[in-house]
Amino acid sequence: MHDIQPSLPGFENVSLEDSYVLDIAVHPGVLTISLDLLLLPRHPRYRAPLPGERACFRLATVVFASVRSLYWTGQSVVKAATDASGSVDYGSVDALIMLEDGYKILGDWGEIIVQSEAPSMSIDPAHTD
Repeated sequence: MHDIQPSLPGFENVSLEDSYVLDIAVHPGVLTISLDLLLLPRHPRYRAPLPGERACFRLATVVFASVRSLYWTGQSVVKAATDASGSVDYGSVDALIMLEDGYKILGDWGEIIVQSEAPSMSIDPAHTD
């Protein structure tokens, strides 16, 4: 399933389904998803991949603020993958679906249903050109 909401402000010209989830953190009132985010050519921070890179990736964070409720299933099956360089990730975001009163986020790490403000995305400025 690949159902990503491109209409969310700040989520244009990125590919969540081809990005890597590095961490998911839940704190009172906030859900944070850290990503190695794939930028598409039309993104303002895109640059051509360097030799040895397969695409343009940047560290990024997706924040769901003002969380009113959160339900996360499938955590018991979460297993981190380690690539040849030793980097660890938890798969991708397979779906980000806008619900009537919140959002559903799906991936190898389970399913999260969150009632919150619209998510925001920020790209780490230390890892851009």
